[in-house]
Formats: sequence, C-alpha cells, structure tokens
Amino acid sequence: MTIDEINGCPDIPALIQERYGRMSRTQRRIGDYILNHTDTVCFQSLKQTAAAAGTTEATVLKFCGQLGFSGFLHFKRELQDYVKQRMSPNETFAATLRQARHEPQIYERIIETEKRSLDLTYAAADPENLEAFVSALRQASRVFVVGHHISELVARNLLLKLRQAGVESYLVDINDYYDVEQAVVLARGEDLFVLISFPSYSPKVRSLAEYLGSAGIRTACITDRYSSPVAARASVVLVCNSDHELFYNSVTAAVSLVSMIVSSLALSDPERVETYQRRASAFYTAYREGVVRYRNEQDDVL
Repeated sequence: MTIDEINGCPDIPALIQERYGRMSRTQRRIGDYILNHTDTVCFQSLKQTAAAAGTTEATVLKFCGQLGFSGFLHFKRELQDYVKQRMSPNETFAATLRQARHEPQIYERIIETEKRSLDLTYAAADPENLEAFVSALRQASRVFVVGHHISELVARNLLLKLRQAGVESYLVDINDYYDVEQAVVLARGEDLFVLISFPSYSPKVRSLAEYLGSAGIRTACITDRYSSPVAARASVVLVCNSDHELFYNSVTAAVSLVSMIVSSLALSDPERVETYQRRASAFYTAYREGVVRYRNEQDDVL
C-alpha cells in the first residue's frame, strides 16, 4: 500500500479518502459508512456492514479488494489495528461493548476469537524463529523481562516459568527509571532482555528497545507483528495474535507461546532444570526446618 502507516498499521480512512474521487456511487456509500462508523465497522461481520451500508456482501468484498485487501477479514483486522492506535483501552472497550451487547451469539464469538487467536499464532509461527528464541534464552547468563500494562501479565508469567526452569531472570519495572537504569547499565555481554509489547506500544518500552539496540545489548521480543516498533532492534522476534472481541488486547496466545517456549527450553537442557529443582528442594527443606525451630524457640521464651 502506498498510504501512510502508523506503527505498521495502514491509515485506512486516509486510503479511502485518497481514492474517494475515483469510486462509484455505491462504493462512496460504503466508504462514507466506514468513515463515519470506523469504531463500529471494525467489530462487525460482513453481513452487518453490507446491511448498514445499504449494499450487498459481494459489493463490500469488491470494495475491500479494490483497497488492496485480500478480503473482508483482512480489511477488518487492519481496521481494528488502526482503531487501537488511536483509541485508549477504555474507549475501545466501551465502543466494542456497545456493539457486542446487541449480538445474539456474543459468547460464541468470544470463544471463537480466543480459539482463532491461538490458531493464527501457531499457524504463522516460524520454526526457525522459535528455535532462535529458545537458543537465546539457553545461552543467556541472565534474562531481564520487560512488560507494560497488559503485557506485564505475560512478562510475569515468563519470569515464573524461566525461574522454574533454572534460568536466572528478573522482572524490570519499566515505570521505575532506576530499576531500568540498573538493569541496562550493569548488563553483561551474555545477558538477554526480553521485551513484551502490544498496541498501543508503550513509549518507554519503545525507547528502551531503541537504546538496547544502539548499545548492542542482546534483545528478544514478543509482540503482535514483525513491523511493530519494538521489534525493529531485536535479534529475534516472536509474533502472536492479540485480537479480542471486547478488550483492547488478548494475551491468550502470548501466554500459550511463553509456555511452549520455556517447555522447549527445559527439554533442551534437562540437567539445568534438575540441578535447580534439586537445590531448590534442599533449600526449602532446610529453610522450613529452620523457621519451625526458631519459631519454637521464640515461643519458649515468650
């Protein structure tokens, strides 16, 4: 497309306006409806959009094709990304809720969205990228995990699983400047930063990604598209679908991807996992016995 992009998303309203003068009367009616109801169309079905625009489904499909999209689903997903870049999470949730509350099969749609998110993620997964990501984790001396807002949930999940696999890992609080500073300034050559970011991409995470790239600090990324601004400087990128019927983003696919990655890591280096688990078990037993012993001593004194 020869149209401006925002964070990798085509500016669809600008694309429609650019071609408006060359459209037929029916196409203009479709274009007008989309321009005036952008936040509604991105969550409608093809049938709903055609009915609201006063035309046929075939005509809407042809309209999407003439704009350069492979079909209505392709058009709608790009439109959803466009809306996400311009609306806050609360605005997106409110707009979607207004539309979805009148849907007779909203529960089925939500379930299908979650299933489709997983299907799309693994269908598009590049085995070489997956192996490269696991290899980067395996070779890292320490792993620093960074997330923001909803992606922090994924970051914490990754942190927990990495620690269970015996990897020295830390969560970096992107909102704490000194926490970020310590992690970056004291980073060693074999350390790895894992940045997790979805729309709307945090300016702080974007700035950190840019600095890490310029400083030659190894970086891996989990995001929603290869063209996302946090992926540009990463040595390895994993992409997962984050679409959702109601919320700004879904982390279903990201959490699943994290489980798969760390499972692969553990299977590739079982000795490290076993060593960590053995030491952790020995510590837990000794620590628990010590707590009980000193608590009893304290009770005797009292």
